[in-house]
Amino acid sequence: MSDSPAARASENQPRKDAGAKIAAWSKFPFLALCWTSLCLVAASEALLLYLVYPRLYELGPAAFYLFLAAAAAFFAILGGGLSLITVTSLTGIDLLYPHGKRSVTVKLLFPIAVWAAKLIRFDRARLMTSFVKVNNSLTIAQAKRIKGNRILVLLPHCLQIDVCNRKITTDISNCMRCGKCPVGEFIATGEKYDLKIEVVNGGTLARKRVAMWKPQGIIAVACERDLTLGIQDVHPVPVYGVLNDRPHGPCVNTCVDMDNVGAAIRFFKKAG
Repeated sequence: MSDSPAARASENQPRKDAGAKIAAWSKFPFLALCWTSLCLVAASEALLLYLVYPRLYELGPAAFYLFLAAAAAFFAILGGGLSLITVTSLTGIDLLYPHGKRSVTVKLLFPIAVWAAKLIRFDRARLMTSFVKVNNSLTIAQAKRIKGNRILVLLPHCLQIDVCNRKITTDISNCMRCGKCPVGEFIATGEKYDLKIEVVNGGTLARKRVAMWKPQGIIAVACERDLTLGIQDVHPVPVYGVLNDRPHGPCVNTCVDMDNVGAAIRFFKKAG
């Protein structure tokens, strides 16, 4: 059997293609449920128009057309925003607009998507994981707009082993680097790449640290729920979310794949 570089590249190509397909499918639940939510918004607008039409008719044609225009504009904003998010996420081409503003589309459609997922008994954790995947793809697409190397790494306190009594949420340098949990490795990585590392025990402290350091990019390690809420809280700061592993259950002795963290670091360093 040939062991030439060309042969090895040929063998590796199917793996890369499969990985790309898996990455694309991982975004599907969030995008699909958001489009479903947009359809629900359109149906709600149509129902409302049907219910208020007699009253609007009494007020005159101008009132009816004004209401119709407002409803159409609202739908166009949501539909246009979701279209840009979908195309950017799937192609990697940065079409997001406006830049540096909160996403009205996600803010309004995501709660409806969560409700729709519950209605069809779709796993909420899978929906949130999909949201994180889409967010990461949007962050990567915006690489050219990320300026500077002021990167903040936010870690959950559950990465610290539960028998440790060192207070690292106030100062991560209190860590003894004993190697029993990933925190020491993160400190070493932060020193190597000039990153600010913070351990937080909740969303309130995370927001305070973001406000304090004013980062140009954030690498956040957390569970699906905390990442989903945190990404929306700090928007428009670009966030690369890394899901933690929970072999002992939620919020206790969690761990993380450092290869995924390394990919996030390399992205921000290259972008900045």
